[in-house]
Amino acid sequence: MDPYNAPETVSSLSRTGKLKSMLTPSRLVIAGFAAGAYIAFGFILAIISAVSFSSYGTSPNFSLFKILLGAVFPVGLIMVVIGGAELWTGNVSIASYSKFNRTARIEHILYNWIGSYTGNFIGSVFMAFLAVYGTGLFLKSPISDLSIAISHTKVNYSVWQLFWLGVGCNWLVNLAIWLAARSKDSAGKILAIWFPIFAFVAIGFEHSIANMWILTVGAFLDPNITWLQIMKNILFVTLGNGFGALIFVSFYYWYVSTPSDYKVALKELGELLAILLVFTLIMPGIAYLLAIPLTWIGAPNHVFPIVASGYFLVLTFVFHKIKPKGETE
Repeated sequence: MDPYNAPETVSSLSRTGKLKSMLTPSRLVIAGFAAGAYIAFGFILAIISAVSFSSYGTSPNFSLFKILLGAVFPVGLIMVVIGGAELWTGNVSIASYSKFNRTARIEHILYNWIGSYTGNFIGSVFMAFLAVYGTGLFLKSPISDLSIAISHTKVNYSVWQLFWLGVGCNWLVNLAIWLAARSKDSAGKILAIWFPIFAFVAIGFEHSIANMWILTVGAFLDPNITWLQIMKNILFVTLGNGFGALIFVSFYYWYVSTPSDYKVALKELGELLAILLVFTLIMPGIAYLLAIPLTWIGAPNHVFPIVASGYFLVLTFVFHKIKPKGETE
């Protein structure tokens, strides 16, 4: 079965992006919660499957560890795409097609990004609670040791590394979404998703939503991992994720697939990059600032997720109020 051509795919994703911006706050956040949980399920499966080949397992083998980690992680994005959910890292490109085609405004894009990111964060934190305190699965060695080690590695990257590791990750994630959108059947979509996601995980790129889960697990297991460290990681990975998706996937495929003057194209891209910067400042940026006093006073690690979730939810409802209303609401 021949895939959809590129212009058809851009048009379809543009319509999807417009509809995503018209979801009510409750639907958007709940669908975001599901996406955060689905990505966490993939990460949980990956760690449990690969832990025996890690340096903490019974048969350490670096290559097999990376291959297994990458091979099963894609189940999370498969559930998001096939099952339906609002994943911020994917919405970066999907919503931007509607902006490129001028069927959505800046306020629509910001609202969708804020609402989906909010749900992703809450879903990720809930799944960390489930993995550590609910089921106790991640309290057991060597799974706990591996989770702590992964978390320490992530929070000790430099800002420069975090940004570019984020760029590489979401380039591949949104390529997977693009390939899936071009496929006409579910089997094709699953295969289209699997290979790029396998690549990003095995390479070791950084995914902001996946990090929300694993770093929360790390904080629950090790008090030396603070929310200030976690939010530094998420802040710059988020910026890199957005940049990678906008430049290397949505702008690229939109520009080569549709007739557009390059000056108009650059103007649209510039506006989207400005939206990304604003989003990064008011979401993970402000959350990072909220983590500073909580870290200074030694607040328990469960306090910050509650505070940040409340702030994100308020912002979601505020942007729903200020964005122009559409006929589908």
